[in-house]
Amino acid sequence: MPLGIVLLVVWLFLLLRYPRVMLPASGVIVALALLLAAFVGIRQWQNDQHLEQLHISIAYQPEGCEFGKPLRVEIHNRSGLVASNIQWQLHATLAGQQRNLLDTSVAEGRYRLDESLPAGDRWLHCFTVPPVRSGYRASELHYHAQDPSATFHD
Repeated sequence: MPLGIVLLVVWLFLLLRYPRVMLPASGVIVALALLLAAFVGIRQWQNDQHLEQLHISIAYQPEGCEFGKPLRVEIHNRSGLVASNIQWQLHATLAGQQRNLLDTSVAEGRYRLDESLPAGDRWLHCFTVPPVRSGYRASELHYHAQDPSATFHD
Protein backbone atom coordinates (compact mmCIF):
# COMPACT_ATOMS: atom_id res chain seq x y z
CA MET A 1 0.00 0.00 0.00
CA PRO A 2 1.47 3.41 -0.92
CA LEU A 3 2.70 5.56 1.95
CA GLY A 4 0.25 8.38 1.18
CA ILE A 5 -2.75 6.10 1.59
CA VAL A 6 -1.40 4.68 4.84
CA LEU A 7 -0.87 8.20 6.22
CA LEU A 8 -4.39 9.22 5.18
CA VAL A 9 -5.94 6.19 6.89
CA VAL A 10 -3.92 6.82 10.08
CA TRP A 11 -4.88 10.52 10.03
CA LEU A 12 -8.60 9.69 9.59
CA PHE A 13 -8.43 7.14 12.41
CA LEU A 14 -6.76 9.65 14.76
CA LEU A 15 -9.21 12.38 13.73
CA LEU A 16 -12.19 10.18 14.60
CA ARG A 17 -10.62 8.84 17.79
CA TYR A 18 -9.16 12.13 19.16
CA PRO A 19 -11.05 14.99 17.48
CA ARG A 20 -10.09 17.69 20.06
CA VAL A 21 -6.39 17.18 19.45
CA MET A 22 -6.54 16.32 15.76
CA LEU A 23 -8.76 19.20 14.55
CA PRO A 24 -6.16 21.92 15.27
CA ALA A 25 -3.36 19.65 14.08
CA SER A 26 -5.34 18.94 10.92
CA GLY A 27 -5.32 22.64 10.05
CA VAL A 28 -1.53 22.66 10.25
CA ILE A 29 -1.31 19.46 8.20
CA VAL A 30 -3.65 20.85 5.54
CA ALA A 31 -1.66 24.09 5.38
CA LEU A 32 1.60 22.16 4.96
CA ALA A 33 0.03 19.93 2.31
CA LEU A 34 -1.19 23.01 0.41
CA LEU A 35 2.28 24.58 0.57
CA LEU A 36 3.84 21.36 -0.70
CA ALA A 37 1.27 21.11 -3.50
CA ALA A 38 1.93 24.74 -4.48
CA PHE A 39 5.70 24.11 -4.54
CA VAL A 40 5.29 20.99 -6.70
CA GLY A 41 2.86 22.81 -9.00
CA ILE A 42 5.25 25.74 -9.48
CA ARG A 43 8.16 23.38 -10.21
CA GLN A 44 6.04 21.50 -12.76
CA TRP A 45 4.98 24.77 -14.39
CA GLN A 46 8.62 25.91 -14.59
CA ASN A 47 9.65 22.59 -16.13
CA ASP A 48 6.84 22.88 -18.68
CA GLN A 49 8.01 26.40 -19.57
CA HIS A 50 11.55 25.14 -20.18
CA LEU A 51 10.23 22.14 -22.11
CA GLU A 52 8.43 24.51 -24.48
CA GLN A 53 11.85 26.02 -25.25
CA LEU A 54 13.21 22.63 -26.32
CA HIS A 55 12.55 22.34 -30.05
CA ILE A 56 12.73 18.89 -31.62
CA SER A 57 12.54 18.81 -35.41
CA ILE A 58 12.42 15.51 -37.26
CA ALA A 59 12.55 15.08 -41.02
CA TYR A 60 13.07 12.33 -43.55
CA GLN A 61 16.23 13.59 -45.26
CA PRO A 62 18.32 10.80 -46.78
CA GLU A 63 20.50 13.38 -48.58
CA GLY A 64 21.55 14.99 -45.28
CA CYS A 65 22.33 11.77 -43.43
CA GLU A 66 24.55 8.76 -43.77
CA PHE A 67 23.32 5.82 -45.81
CA GLY A 68 20.68 3.73 -44.05
CA LYS A 69 19.83 6.44 -41.51
CA PRO A 70 17.57 8.92 -43.30
CA LEU A 71 15.69 10.24 -40.26
CA ARG A 72 17.32 13.54 -39.26
CA VAL A 73 16.62 14.68 -35.69
CA GLU A 74 17.70 18.11 -34.49
CA ILE A 75 17.17 19.33 -30.95
CA HIS A 76 17.68 22.99 -30.14
CA ASN A 77 17.75 23.95 -26.47
CA ARG A 78 16.43 27.52 -26.38
CA SER A 79 15.92 27.50 -22.63
CA GLY A 80 18.39 29.19 -20.31
CA LEU A 81 19.25 25.91 -18.57
CA VAL A 82 21.08 22.70 -19.38
CA ALA A 83 18.70 19.97 -20.58
CA SER A 84 19.42 16.33 -19.80
CA ASN A 85 17.58 13.04 -20.03
CA ILE A 86 15.74 14.26 -23.15
CA GLN A 87 13.17 11.73 -24.37
CA TRP A 88 10.44 11.68 -26.97
CA GLN A 89 8.06 9.33 -28.74
CA LEU A 90 8.38 9.30 -32.53
CA HIS A 91 5.17 9.65 -34.53
CA ALA A 92 4.76 9.44 -38.26
CA THR A 93 1.59 10.71 -39.94
CA LEU A 94 0.22 11.61 -43.32
CA ALA A 95 -0.35 15.32 -43.95
CA GLY A 96 -3.51 16.49 -42.19
CA GLN A 97 -3.99 13.27 -40.22
CA GLN A 98 -3.28 12.32 -36.61
CA ARG A 99 -2.96 8.52 -36.75
CA ASN A 100 0.53 7.21 -35.99
CA LEU A 101 1.65 5.10 -38.93
CA LEU A 102 4.66 3.53 -37.27
CA ASP A 103 4.32 -0.20 -36.77
CA THR A 104 4.31 -0.18 -32.97
CA SER A 105 4.06 -3.99 -32.83
CA VAL A 106 7.65 -4.12 -34.13
CA ALA A 107 9.23 -1.00 -32.62
CA GLU A 108 8.19 1.23 -29.73
CA GLY A 109 9.43 4.45 -31.34
CA ARG A 110 10.79 5.85 -28.07
CA TYR A 111 14.02 7.83 -28.37
CA ARG A 112 16.41 9.26 -25.83
CA LEU A 113 19.38 11.62 -25.79
CA ASP A 114 21.74 10.40 -23.08
CA GLU A 115 24.04 13.42 -23.08
CA SER A 116 23.33 16.87 -21.65
CA LEU A 117 22.45 19.69 -24.03
CA PRO A 118 23.71 23.09 -22.81
CA ALA A 119 21.53 26.19 -23.10
CA GLY A 120 21.52 27.55 -26.65
CA ASP A 121 23.15 24.45 -28.16
CA ARG A 122 21.91 22.16 -30.90
CA TRP A 123 22.21 18.41 -31.23
CA LEU A 124 21.91 16.63 -34.57
CA HIS A 125 21.75 12.91 -35.24
CA CYS A 126 20.43 10.61 -37.97
CA PHE A 127 18.48 7.44 -37.18
CA THR A 128 17.12 4.52 -39.10
CA VAL A 129 13.39 4.75 -39.75
CA PRO A 130 11.40 2.33 -37.62
CA PRO A 131 9.04 0.04 -39.55
CA VAL A 132 5.91 1.74 -40.87
CA ARG A 133 2.50 0.19 -41.29
CA SER A 134 1.85 -1.84 -44.38
CA GLY A 135 0.90 0.22 -47.44
CA TYR A 136 2.87 3.35 -46.46
CA ARG A 137 6.32 4.54 -47.45
CA ALA A 138 8.60 6.19 -44.91
CA SER A 139 9.52 8.93 -47.39
CA GLU A 140 5.88 10.10 -47.68
CA LEU A 141 5.28 10.55 -43.95
CA HIS A 142 5.65 13.57 -41.67
CA TYR A 143 7.61 12.91 -38.49
CA HIS A 144 7.28 14.66 -35.16
CA ALA A 145 8.15 14.21 -31.50
CA GLN A 146 5.26 13.34 -29.22
CA ASP A 147 5.31 13.62 -25.41
CA PRO A 148 8.80 15.09 -25.04
CA SER A 149 10.32 15.18 -21.57
CA ALA A 150 13.57 16.48 -20.12
CA THR A 151 15.24 17.48 -16.89
CA PHE A 152 16.51 21.05 -16.63
CA HIS A 153 19.26 22.30 -14.32
CA ASP A 154 21.97 24.96 -14.04
